[in-house]
Amino acid sequence: MKKIITYIALGLAVAFGATSCSQDNTPVEGKGEFALKVLFDDQTRATAEELAANCTINIYNSEGLIRTYNGVEAMPSKMWLVTGDYRCDVLAGTESAASFTDKTYKGSKSFTISAGATTTVSIECRVNNVVAAVAFDATIADQFSTFEAQVGGELTAEKALTFNATSASVGYFTLDKNTTALQWQFSGTHVKYGAFTKSGTIEGVEKGKKYTLTFTYTKGTPEGDLAFDIEVVKSTEDIEDNIIFEADPTGVAAVGKWEVWATHATLKANVSESEFGSEGIAIQVRAQGSEEWTVIDAEKAGDNLFSVVAAGLTPETTYEYQLVINGEAVGSSKTFTTDYVTTLPNAGMEDWNSGEGWPMPYATGGTSWWGNGNKAADMAGLVISESDASTYSEGTKSAKLSGKQIKILTIDKVAPGNLFSGSFVATVGTKGGKVNFGRPFTARPSALKVDYKYTCGAITHDEGGPSDDTTPHGVGDPDRCHIYIALGDWDYKTYGGSAESPVQVNTTDVSTLFNPNSDAVIAYGELVKGESVSDWTEAVIRLKYKDTERRPTHIIISCSSSKLGDYLTGSYNSVLWVDDFELIYDQNVVTE
Repeated sequence: MKKIITYIALGLAVAFGATSCSQDNTPVEGKGEFALKVLFDDQTRATAEELAANCTINIYNSEGLIRTYNGVEAMPSKMWLVTGDYRCDVLAGTESAASFTDKTYKGSKSFTISAGATTTVSIECRVNNVVAAVAFDATIADQFSTFEAQVGGELTAEKALTFNATSASVGYFTLDKNTTALQWQFSGTHVKYGAFTKSGTIEGVEKGKKYTLTFTYTKGTPEGDLAFDIEVVKSTEDIEDNIIFEADPTGVAAVGKWEVWATHATLKANVSESEFGSEGIAIQVRAQGSEEWTVIDAEKAGDNLFSVVAAGLTPETTYEYQLVINGEAVGSSKTFTTDYVTTLPNAGMEDWNSGEGWPMPYATGGTSWWGNGNKAADMAGLVISESDASTYSEGTKSAKLSGKQIKILTIDKVAPGNLFSGSFVATVGTKGGKVNFGRPFTARPSALKVDYKYTCGAITHDEGGPSDDTTPHGVGDPDRCHIYIALGDWDYKTYGGSAESPVQVNTTDVSTLFNPNSDAVIAYGELVKGESVSDWTEAVIRLKYKDTERRPTHIIISCSSSKLGDYLTGSYNSVLWVDDFELIYDQNVVTE
């Protein structure tokens, strides 16, 4: 039974606000009072009190984290906040990589403060671990004299738990940031055949969900691989995995979800080589409902395992595939559905408006997807990003990104021309600006195609660059343009931006500059050119995937007339033109 501990009901009401400044605790015009109730899932009163005493409370507004407190006792008794939208997160518990007892809890809720009113926010903190339960069917005890199952983010002593007939049946796991799967390994001694080990992976696990792994033995010999039967019980947020030991029959195997892309898929088949040999193995593919098959010769991928890459497929289409041996169809067919594709808004750079007082790359009355630094340049009466109807690769316009010199009194800086997915936030004094990079995006392209040309100026301003950039970039050296694309799952609470554009770059703080090697980057590709390109040239920038088993949440595309523009190094004589952006979805996926 679930038990909710409410602090008000216990005489432990938690009413507090999101600031330690005394003036924020004084009711004034334009503010409202904030009160909080914290509830914990499935805990006794004593445990709930301990969790509350040691929890972490974080409060955010639209700009990001504004206050943090350790324990409810650290909070002021009352809080007055400026009217607006906020979010409060509560984190509690003991974090362990793998434990039968230690749990973490998390609760979060958005709220709005209204002037002169009290806003009471109730936050229920639920288990924030990946929870796994292990059950052994009676057939396991019948067939094995000893047995155990190890489960964890990794099968190591620190990150896994061992389950057997006498151990606790439920474990709590805190997975590494980029880990989205539970690994398991069953080990035992078969009463007839001796030592026996099988292992596998539960993909796509989520915090706060319980995964039940039931091990069942169905044959008189331990030979064969494992098959999964996964059922999501949404009402309880439990996931049941019935893991059955059985031999893989000859025929096509179920396709893994990460092996299916928008226009290609890796298909596999199990073939008993002792019965059929290893020659004449193929897999035939056709769109569901079509009569004509396409037969693809298979390559050996392991013992009794063969695979093909089916390319040239249509996105969001269901296909049927079947094993073929020596020209004869063998076994039943299976199906898969290809992934979706997403195109880029205003990819041809045809739509521009000046409604904000400077050129912006979106139609009048439309929504901004691309951004630029014109807002900052406008303070000096300059434009660094604009449409150009005098030159283009297709259509009637291109985007012209021009470096400019900002010279006001004692200030002498270079402002590179730029274009990026995201939005300009604000200037930072006279030394730089804040930009939020990225736009929501969940597809998996293989490359970015863009047409460009470049006038490479000699560097006029040198204010440094990254330590790992060994290309000469002093005054007089050739400038370099830079176009890059990145896919990632950046958390805006970590990277300082917004939910729409999660990565904030403050050009006055080099620690915030975009890092293609960060853990949140799933795939990255770039073009750097240090010489003039006078004619329109097509560039295909291949994405290199660091991880093909994660789906991105955002895309960043950035174009600059000076690669080191964020460091205020570059040339005001450099000009980069770009036109006709296109995401490519083909089978040529590059991986690390």
